[in-house]
Amino acid sequence: MIRTIWSRYIVIVMLSLFAVGAIATMLVILGFVRWTLTVTVGTSLEEGPLFLNAVTQVFAEERPHVHLNRIQISSFDASAKALENGQADLAVVRSDIAMPKNGLTIAIFRRDSLVLIVPAHSHLKTFEGLAGKKVGLLKTGIQEQDEHLERLLDAILDFYHIPPQHVRRLLLSADDASAAMVKKEVYGLLALGPAGIGPVARAISAVTRSTKAPPDLVGVEQAEAIAKLIPGTESNEIEVGAFGGRSPRPEEALTTLAVTYRLVGKHTMPDIVAGEIARLLVLAEARLISTTGQATQIESPVSEDNGGLPAHPGAAAFFNGEQASLVDTATGIFYLASIVLGIFGSGLAWLLDSWKSPPSNDGSADIDRLIAIVREARGVDGQDIDRLDIEVDEIMARSWGQGGGQTLDADKLNILSNAIRQAKESLNERRRSTSQSGI
Repeated sequence: MIRTIWSRYIVIVMLSLFAVGAIATMLVILGFVRWTLTVTVGTSLEEGPLFLNAVTQVFAEERPHVHLNRIQISSFDASAKALENGQADLAVVRSDIAMPKNGLTIAIFRRDSLVLIVPAHSHLKTFEGLAGKKVGLLKTGIQEQDEHLERLLDAILDFYHIPPQHVRRLLLSADDASAAMVKKEVYGLLALGPAGIGPVARAISAVTRSTKAPPDLVGVEQAEAIAKLIPGTESNEIEVGAFGGRSPRPEEALTTLAVTYRLVGKHTMPDIVAGEIARLLVLAEARLISTTGQATQIESPVSEDNGGLPAHPGAAAFFNGEQASLVDTATGIFYLASIVLGIFGSGLAWLLDSWKSPPSNDGSADIDRLIAIVREARGVDGQDIDRLDIEVDEIMARSWGQGGGQTLDADKLNILSNAIRQAKESLNERRRSTSQSGI
């Protein structure tokens, strides 16, 4: 009775687990289960809010399992601190400004290269030539970025052992800088921006209009060595004609320093969630190209880089084609659980059946025991004779029951009957002999 009750409970529990798993999997597949993440975004990234608006819209249309809850942040430094302080799960940061200690890169949104724009045919060919001169710094209007542009210049000058005070600098707009070049008030304009349409391309156009000739671009030849000394920077090669124009610039591939804008997540973020975010970004990329040029610059992160922000394992696994989507994973878990429950249920059914049904007996063991009793009967007396006699009766009763259930065939029953008769006769003979001898 107890076994029956326990088996009933176990079956109910197994069916309940199976039902819960099926319902949970269906909710995931249909998009009703969502992982809400808070992401910081500031106005300092050009087209940043527009870009994230487009991402959010595409995410919603794709019925994703990750929902983004955006909060406005005033600077990249504050964005990094929000991730470190637990106020955000994701953050958009700039590699050379602030790198959260608990952050890992999910995707690179943009790569900005540092170039020095000088008038055509200028004698200024390297950053070393800036010693003792005045240079313009392309003003963004955002204090944080303007300060870090000046810090990049100071770090490069320090690499060439040029005291920063030996290079005077002015924060200028593109139009003001181009006018200053015509008047030779500045020898060049230092600008930081992405390839293609952006602040560098606009500055080149402004200088071209003012000087009536496309300007030359100066890069950082020792960028790889300098990048090792400036956290968050890396060496980058600008392709020929990357900034466009009637006379596309640069005319030759240009090596220089670069900084990156990244979407980073907490290192504790589950791999499957980071992989899902990466998957949706890639899925949305084609749609975003028609909305903002930012999408064309999305890159997959590398496992390790000089920027100090290695890739999140979940994002890296997706970009490397090693991770399934959240839906695929949930479905796989459900099927695996179904297989495990099926095997467990089959084993349990076999075990319960074994408990309820005694092992089958073809009579061989009983025949062997009866032969042994015949041998034992020669040397027993008194109570031992009675004990063996009772055992023979039990074998006989059991054998006839098996015969009624057709467990034993006719030949086996015949052999068993002869063995029972012989055992009985041996015991009776021993009983008579012990009575006559008075034992």
